[in-house]
Amino acid sequence: MSEPAYVLDSTAFYAGIPYQGSGRYFTTYLVLEEVKHHNVGSSFLHSRVHVTEPSPDSVSRVKTTAVKTGDAGALSQTDLSLLALALDLSRDEGGVSLVSDDFAVRNVAAVLAIPLAPTSIKGGGWKSIAWKIYCRGCGKEYTNPKLTVCPVCGTQLARKASSA
Repeated sequence: MSEPAYVLDSTAFYAGIPYQGSGRYFTTYLVLEEVKHHNVGSSFLHSRVHVTEPSPDSVSRVKTTAVKTGDAGALSQTDLSLLALALDLSRDEGGVSLVSDDFAVRNVAAVLAIPLAPTSIKGGGWKSIAWKIYCRGCGKEYTNPKLTVCPVCGTQLARKASSA
């Protein structure tokens, strides 16, 4: 049986996962940029972690899914690359788990059926949710994830978990 494989978000590096654990580790260059100031030795890192980029098709699929879940505004380019790489590897490698404690990343991963690490770095259970965009001022709800300000009253929009 081969070693388990993991796609690592920056929080996994801060938690020391690729330095202490066993397994095959993958990440993107954007994640590497985020952790390079954290005294990560590049030769050590490259001996333990495969750094690669996702396919454009997977990036597109992740963006489309993030819009549908309401998480698009909460995902950075790094998050998108990480999710897309996990999507590619789960299809190509099989048995790859995503390691991230980012709520939006985990939510989109769950919808895309990307396997998540058994527990998040912060611990606790996980379930997929859908988001509603709403105005705290007038209470109006919106479906356009690109809106940031209420066109009715001018209040900054927020999001909350949908009860549906």
